[in-house]
Amino acid sequence: MSSVNIVVGLSGVGKSTVLEEAMLLADEEYEVINYGDRMLETAKQQGLVDTRDEMKDIGVEKYKEIQKDAAESIVDDAEEAEDGNVIVDTHAAIKTPYGYIPGLPKWTVENLDPEKIIILDASAEELYRRSQKDEDRDREHDDVEDIEEYRQVAREMASAGSVLTGAYLKVIENKKGKAQQAARDLIDTLNA
Repeated sequence: MSSVNIVVGLSGVGKSTVLEEAMLLADEEYEVINYGDRMLETAKQQGLVDTRDEMKDIGVEKYKEIQKDAAESIVDDAEEAEDGNVIVDTHAAIKTPYGYIPGLPKWTVENLDPEKIIILDASAEELYRRSQKDEDRDREHDDVEDIEEYRQVAREMASAGSVLTGAYLKVIENKKGKAQQAARDLIDTLNA
């Protein structure tokens, strides 16, 4: 039987870096599935977008449909993994021009039925500094106050996912220059 764990964090927190490092340290095999990539594949197949940043402009109802389709495909992959362990890399909240939407709405988090929801976090000031260095993507971080609000909304939405599923909730700090420590904390959490 496979286990599903969810790792969430705002853009720029270093999820990819920490997950890559954690997979090098792990004694067990994990399949890391990026939920946003699955959603993007679905939206591209439907001819709705060409890039990830365009996802924010999709109407709410269509966005929900894409979330559902992506979650179902991840559950199918987890079931096929048999004895494997799946980590879903995603966002707990998505900031759109219309407001925040849950990255883990009820139908998604209940369908995934995670053992643990792990929030990878950094201070608002650190996230702002990191966002200023990343010119590759349109990041949603305009200023430190905006990031702090976003962090709080994301934490609340991740907490709601934990309440809905009974999953453990853990916050891991990814401080500047400490990605290896965050990766070790992540592996310890997964193994607990």
